Amino acid sequence: LQEAFAKGLLKPGLNTVSTFVRKEHVNNVGELKRKLTEIKLPLSWIERLDLINGQAPLAPEFAFKLGEQERLRELELRNTSKKGKPVASLETDTVFNDFKREMMFHRQAQAAVLIGMPKLKELGLGTRRPDDYFAQMAKTDQHMQKVRENIQKKQFEEARSEKAKKQRQLRKMGKQIQVETKLRRESEKKQLAEEVKKYRKGLRTDLDFLEDNKKRRPGVAGQKKLPTKN
Repeated sequence: LQEAFAKGLLKPGLNTVSTFVRKEHVNNVGELKRKLTEIKLPLSWIERLDLINGQAPLAPEFAFKLGEQERLRELELRNTSKKGKPVASLETDTVFNDFKREMMFHRQAQAAVLIGMPKLKELGLGTRRPDDYFAQMAKTDQHMQKVRENIQKKQFEEARSEKAKKQRQLRKMGKQIQVETKLRRESEKKQLAEEVKKYRKGLRTDLDFLEDNKKRRPGVAGQKKLPTKN
């Protein structure tokens, strides 16, 4: 600081030394109780719904799950040890402690239900909604109508797109069948021409290839022609 002050980087009056003031915490129990009495409202239990309870008994399935979790976590800690020593124990492991903490919350909630439900029944209050109960919608009918129209519009567009897709597939399949039929006919025509050349040159004396060609072609030699679809 002296070197910085000598170089002119610091100027007097810009840097002050703050004094530490220790804050005293006064635990005035009487004043706290008085303030609590002042702000406390004389409400019935149904308005407060507060319960002070412990934990419910541990169910067998949760006890098994807790033991299984403990065994797996202990094995993981043993496999991740350093120089033969585990990095943490189950007592200090944050992962396993979180699981146990969540289990404690669950058991405490169970105990609260076991205490609160009889109290509600004693007060004659129902705990189940009737089968024909309809809660009031938070959104207006106009808004829900717009949502319904939007959903119907999307469904119509999806159906139209699916129909167009099927039509394209059918046209593509029809063109493919036409191409295959054309290629097959050209191949048969070429093969027939070759057989005729062989017959003219005397390479073969029979005319069986003509009968074979008639059998391959529908609607020829007494065969019924397949109906065509418009």
